[in-house]
Amino acid sequence: KQWYQRRVRAVLAVDDRSSDVICVGFQELDLSPDTLIRGDSSREILWLEKVKEGLPEDTPYTLLKHVRLVGIMLVVYVRKSLVSMISEVHVGNVSTGIMGMLGNKGGVSVKFNIDMTTIAIINSHLAAHPEMVDRRNQDYRDIYTRMRFSNDEGDSLKGSDIIIWMGDLNYRLLSEDVSGEELRAMAERWEIPLMLKSVLCRYLDLMIVLHCSRF
Repeated sequence: KQWYQRRVRAVLAVDDRSSDVICVGFQELDLSPDTLIRGDSSREILWLEKVKEGLPEDTPYTLLKHVRLVGIMLVVYVRKSLVSMISEVHVGNVSTGIMGMLGNKGGVSVKFNIDMTTIAIINSHLAAHPEMVDRRNQDYRDIYTRMRFSNDEGDSLKGSDIIIWMGDLNYRLLSEDVSGEELRAMAERWEIPLMLKSVLCRYLDLMIVLHCSRF
């Protein structure tokens, strides 16, 4: 238990100051046949507990919402001091797996208002394998256009002021783009955005989420 707490806490403690909102995304949480067919998973409760145990100790947090689609799960915590400013909390999910229906691939989302700002957080797992770039791009488009929320079938991502997109996007940097050695050196120098501008924009169709011109 203490080992898990230390590991999770190390992941969540990214700044000296505790975050206002903490989002944790899982992919392949549980891909057992029973979960794929029925949707239930005992691992959901296990990892909800682990995330809670790993929250920063110096700041009180409240679980805002969590949502799971087979093995894709998103957990959102907020500072207790912000709860009174939050409204319209809703969840949604989109399956993009086999036949565009199976939930082993796809995305889940939590959407809410903080004061007058609408925020949508998406956790996704896109198609794998280097040659499946077009399929990954289509998965993104499907998640973005088909996502609907629990409050209203007409409520989509398009009305959001801020979209935060996370997950296992499965895009690869090919050896002709940059070597592993070069990539590690750039990471040490915090120069990755310069490389991403020239490399990722050739592969990603995520212009709403990723504005390359802003790097």
